[in-house]
Amino acid sequence: MRKVAQNADRKVLTSAAVTATAIAVLASVGLSMDNSPPEAPDITPLAESAPHTPVVTESPVTSENEPAPSDEPAPAPDDPGAAHIQPATIPDGPLGIPGIALDAYHRATDRLSAEQPACEMDWTVLAGIGQVESNQGRGKFDVHGNTIGRIVGPRLDGSIPGTAVITDTDGGRFDGDADFDRAVGPVQFIPSTWALLGRDGNDDGVADPNNIYDGALAAATLLCNQGGSMADPAARTRAILAYNNSLAYVANVNAWAHGYAVNAFPLPSDLPPIHQPKPTHEEPKPPEKCPEGWEGTPTAAPEPAEPGQPEGPVPGCTEVPGSSTPPPPEPPPSTPEPSAPPVVEVPAPPAPPAPFALPEIELPCIAPFCPPPPA
Repeated sequence: MRKVAQNADRKVLTSAAVTATAIAVLASVGLSMDNSPPEAPDITPLAESAPHTPVVTESPVTSENEPAPSDEPAPAPDDPGAAHIQPATIPDGPLGIPGIALDAYHRATDRLSAEQPACEMDWTVLAGIGQVESNQGRGKFDVHGNTIGRIVGPRLDGSIPGTAVITDTDGGRFDGDADFDRAVGPVQFIPSTWALLGRDGNDDGVADPNNIYDGALAAATLLCNQGGSMADPAARTRAILAYNNSLAYVANVNAWAHGYAVNAFPLPSDLPPIHQPKPTHEEPKPPEKCPEGWEGTPTAAPEPAEPGQPEGPVPGCTEVPGSSTPPPPEPPPSTPEPSAPPVVEVPAPPAPPAPFALPEIELPCIAPFCPPPPA
C-alpha cells in the first residue's frame, strides 16, 4: 500500500514539474496577453480635408487643368456655415437646383446669420436671384464651385436701350472684355461692384465672381447691407431693388424663392417680363422722287397735311420755273345731310266686329221641371 502511495505522489510531482517548465519557457520567449484597445486607423475624415485652392485665371478653373492636391491636409477654416464636404456628392435640391449651388446658398446664409443676425437671411432669396440671373449658372460647376465656362451679361457700351455705359474696370480679368464691363458669374456682378463687395465664400483666399460660393456670399452681404430683415416684405423688396431696380425683377425673385421653399414651380402669371424693350419711333421715309413739276432729291418726308388740305412741299425739292403748279386735289365730296324720313300714314285699325248673337232656342218642358200652368 505504501508503495502505491509513493507512485501516486511521484506522478503528481512530475506533472507539476512539467507545468512549471512550460510556464518558464513561455516567460522566456516574452509571450503575453495584451488587453488594451486597438489603435484607430490612420484615416483623415473627409469633412476635415480642405479643398484644393484653385488658381484664378481669365477663364474659370476646370477639372482638366486641376493640379493634384498636396499630401498634407490644410487646416479646416473657421467657418460658421455648413460642413466642408465634397459638393460633387451633394444631390440636387428642390426644383432640380444643383447641389453645389444649394450648398453655397446655405453656407452664405449661415455666414450672414453669424455676422448680421438681424438680417435673417433666407437661402431661398439667394436661390431666387441665382435662378433669375443665370438659371443657377446653367448647372455647370466644378467641384470647387467655379462655373465651367464664363457667364457674362451684355456689353455695357450703351448699345442696348436702358443700359448704362461702364468702361472697363478690371482689365478683362473677370469678364474677358478689356474695353467695357459686363456682369459676371452665376449671380451677375459688375466688376466695379465686385471690387467693393466681392467676398471669399469658400475660403480659398481668392474672391472670384465666377465662383458660386463667392458670389452667393457677396450677394447676401449686398442684401443685408440695405438694412432690415429678409422676413419683412418691405425691407426685402428694398434690398432686392438695390440688386436690380425693377419691381418685375423683385416679383420674379420672390416667386422663385417661394417655389424653392415649397418645392413647386411658380405660375407663369407670377413671373412678369423683366427686360421690356423701349418702343422706338421710326421717322417716315422720304419719297423716292420729287412730285411732277418739281426737281431735286427728296431729303425728308413732307409734313403731314391737315385733313382736306393739300400736302406741303417735299424737303429737298424745288419747283421748276414756268411749270404749272398742279391743282390741289379736289376735296372729297361732302356727304349730304340726311333728309328727314318721309312721313308714312299708318291706316287706322279696322273697328272690331260686332259680337255674334246666338239664336234663342226654346226647349220643351220636361216634367217634373216644368213650371205650373197658370191658374
